Amino acid sequence: MTVIVSKIAGGVTQLFNTETGRVTYKCKAESALMPIEAFGGIVKFNQKGAMATVAGELTTLDSCDVIKEEDQGYKEALSKVINDKKEFVKNKNDEAQKEIQELENKLSSL
Repeated sequence: MTVIVSKIAGGVTQLFNTETGRVTYKCKAESALMPIEAFGGIVKFNQKGAMATVAGELTTLDSCDVIKEEDQGYKEALSKVINDKKEFVKNKNDEAQKEIQELENKLSSL
């Protein structure tokens, strides 16, 4: 069995099982928001360790709620998702720039 682990914006980790096609999203932060198409809205992870799982046509939520577009808090949740993604991309960019700088320093010392 092979599981591919990816960090996602907002403190969520994605685990993809290549054999079964099962995708599990696990909250690593105290809470998180993430749009997941299979649930038709923004999944609100209510606590650390909360999970949303998609396996084929089956979807399950553990300590999560779904905020739909017509729900009152959707606009606020979407704004939070956007800000989390912006911060995530900025941090990834900063990490990549640091790695590039270290490699360039190594190259110049050769």
